[in-house]
Amino acid sequence: MTIKKFIVNIWKHSVIRFYIKNTIWNYKFWLFAKKMYKNVTYQIDDGDYNVDVYYHANKNKKVVSKKRFVGYLYNKKLYIDNPGFHVDDYETWKSWKRKKLID
Repeated sequence: MTIKKFIVNIWKHSVIRFYIKNTIWNYKFWLFAKKMYKNVTYQIDDGDYNVDVYYHANKNKKVVSKKRFVGYLYNKKLYIDNPGFHVDDYETWKSWKRKKLID
């Protein structure tokens, strides 16, 4: 194993690299992610009754429309929360997992 490969391997699995990548991802995500909403309509009972000519009681219903949060749109994908950055290979993931940087 050459010195260059050894240094590259140390940098690839280093804690500093993890924190740099994580910080860059978090800033990009929170600055450029757009909140997405959708309108939801549903009916609720008004509490009143209508009585027709044949004495049938019908409940009055009121249509309610609300805006509900769907998620964050980032890089053409929809996320409910910040998912964190993608780890490139299994060896790096395993190393960071062993150092308890990844849950």
